[in-house]
Amino acid sequence: EREPEPCPTREPPKIQPVAPPGPTRWGICSAGAISHDFVVALKTLPPSEHTVAAVAARDLGRAQDFARRFGIPRAYGSYEELAEDPDLDVVYVGVVNPAHLPTGLLFLRRGRAVLMEKPMGLRACEVAQLVGTARERGVFLMEGFWTRFFPAWRRLRALAVEGALGSPLVLRGALGFALGGVPRLREPGLGGGVLLDLGGYGLQMALALLGGGPSPSLWAHGVLHETGMD
Repeated sequence: EREPEPCPTREPPKIQPVAPPGPTRWGICSAGAISHDFVVALKTLPPSEHTVAAVAARDLGRAQDFARRFGIPRAYGSYEELAEDPDLDVVYVGVVNPAHLPTGLLFLRRGRAVLMEKPMGLRACEVAQLVGTARERGVFLMEGFWTRFFPAWRRLRALAVEGALGSPLVLRGALGFALGGVPRLREPGLGGGVLLDLGGYGLQMALALLGGGPSPSLWAHGVLHETGMD
């Protein structure tokens, strides 16, 4: 009997070195105060992880001033130009509240990931439209509640989930600023009011800790300004 022929030997596959991922490239939509604060915070992170690649405002001069202040390489005089920039990973949208829906849709429909400054929309139907568009296009969309990333908040959530706090029934919170001189907060057309501004922080904490299910019941009590805003 003949010995079986040996199996042919193969060279082991060459493993190509994997290049480390580059930094997340941010586009900044709007050159206002909240976008300024966001970029200041972003600049505290290593440039190997995050970089601001472009900024857009409705006025090119303001966008250019913003870019010079923060060393941003590209400035645009329209949001449409920012949406067409191919070298972006995510867009931070810091426009005024009533513009969140149309501006968010602009970027989502271009397939852009979006971090939307709070509130995501002025009404539930606006939020549903933004979320539906993001799911349809398969892109990332998030509302910018930065407190959810604080270590203290993560620890509190973990304790609640583990049952270490029992069954939370009441959350009492207070948040106050002297904002009487901010006309935007009193104007319905500008998305004013407490809950669409700072009050959302307490509300999202209550929903996260006390919701108990997908459809919690909500009651609101408050005082209305003469303009009709809460």
